[in-house]
Amino acid sequence: MKLLVTGASGFVGRNLLLKAPADWRITALYNNDEGFSEFVGGLGAPNIVAVQCDLSSPDATIALSQQYGADWECCLYLAGRVDIPWSVREPRADLLTNTVSLLNLLENVHVNKFVYFSSGAVYEGSTGEVRPGTAVKPTLPYAISKLACEHYVECFHHRRKSLASYLIVRFFGAYGPYEAPHKIYTRLIRAFALDGHDRYTIYGDGGNLIDAMYIDDAVDAILRMLTGDHWNTIVNLAGGNPTRVDDLVRQVGKVLGLPSVIVDKQSIANERNEFWGSTVEMRDAFGFKPQIELNEGVRRFRDFLAG
Repeated sequence: MKLLVTGASGFVGRNLLLKAPADWRITALYNNDEGFSEFVGGLGAPNIVAVQCDLSSPDATIALSQQYGADWECCLYLAGRVDIPWSVREPRADLLTNTVSLLNLLENVHVNKFVYFSSGAVYEGSTGEVRPGTAVKPTLPYAISKLACEHYVECFHHRRKSLASYLIVRFFGAYGPYEAPHKIYTRLIRAFALDGHDRYTIYGDGGNLIDAMYIDDAVDAILRMLTGDHWNTIVNLAGGNPTRVDDLVRQVGKVLGLPSVIVDKQSIANERNEFWGSTVEMRDAFGFKPQIELNEGVRRFRDFLAG
């Protein structure tokens, strides 16, 4: 397989490269991560090439297609900035980062199988279980830009014909090695297992639902998608175990050996998540179900952070 991965230096991208088949020829795009080339070199995988490219620059994407070719068997699009508070403060920058960058790439390549990682955030404002057919009308800038990207992917398939087939993945999140330091699982494990704290502060009332899976399960799902035969549709990729944030804090503390955890609450959250993603689509289309339970995932992540 000839695979182009955008946002390869991010959390999901790095973990995918660690487990990608050795016979795949992978061009791994990154923008401003100075240590990524060293990371790829340390994999000892000659089939993976790290390429710097600023997708927000039309000239850079043109140069990419000229140097590495405009025709790709597969593309996994992971690029983007996941930062809800920032998107609220800087909606124009969020649009440039998440939407214009996608358009720059789509205008300069032809892809047989295109997998776009969207976000469960597009369901913002919904309540209860959500499925791809659920009506969406988000007001968060980040969710708006991701939903716009979904429509552009469909546009380039139906009207521009540059995407022979596509799959839109509404991702509900993962945790594990190489996760961004500000993410909740990293902060919880550092606080409880490494810094010796027994209390944690959350924003809002703790009622927001979170449904992340361990990253190894997410990578398994991606490999199934790229090699599967289910295309030209939208699927949810969710853990199947929606949990209140305040309950998650206590559960992680318990896994890490704390008899009790004090949960402090302050201010308000930037979003209100009262919905969770269905897992039916991934089960039916790809035979996928997350296998790693919270206890195991937290212990694995703790060992990585401690090492």
